[in-house]
Amino acid sequence: MTQARLAQPSSSFHASWLESYDEWGTLDQDGSAAFLAVRCDLDLREEDHFSQWVDLLHQMPKAEFSPPAGLVNQTTIWVTDGAAYLGAASLRHSLASEYLTEVGGHIGYGIRPSARGRGLARIALAGAMDEARTLGLERVLVTCKQPNVASARTIEACGGVLESVRPPESFALDLGVTEPIRRYWITL
Repeated sequence: MTQARLAQPSSSFHASWLESYDEWGTLDQDGSAAFLAVRCDLDLREEDHFSQWVDLLHQMPKAEFSPPAGLVNQTTIWVTDGAAYLGAASLRHSLASEYLTEVGGHIGYGIRPSARGRGLARIALAGAMDEARTLGLERVLVTCKQPNVASARTIEACGGVLESVRPPESFALDLGVTEPIRRYWITL
């Protein structure tokens, strides 16, 4: 039985986060907001760079904080178990870009490969939904790639109502989408 809980990002998880990074094999980890480190030229393998990234994650949700160009304020929460980093969810406070409106949605989440299949994605998504309620959002857009059956089931279990499945060629701009996208709305 897992003792998973939601936690604020913390530099104390550096070693475990690196293990997760090795499992993913990429910084492209759903929900983690690791793309911010790339944007800021931070090497997350370096402890001081990791701390800078964690600090940025703490600044991103603040209304007075101006996110880097093309991004929106967002809240990132981590799924942890003791000293182990298991995954993350990020809540974008608005859909102020075509990418977020069409593909990214309000909430992204991901669980490290070795921790999947334990219901942790549902914990991550539910935590992000709680954050959205705190912000006063009435509904959120959550998406997943068509072949990701586990994610679709998680979204549906959390109240997601399928709006559409959009093929890559249906997007007005080249948004880097190569697979159909399932678009769900969750009323909070």
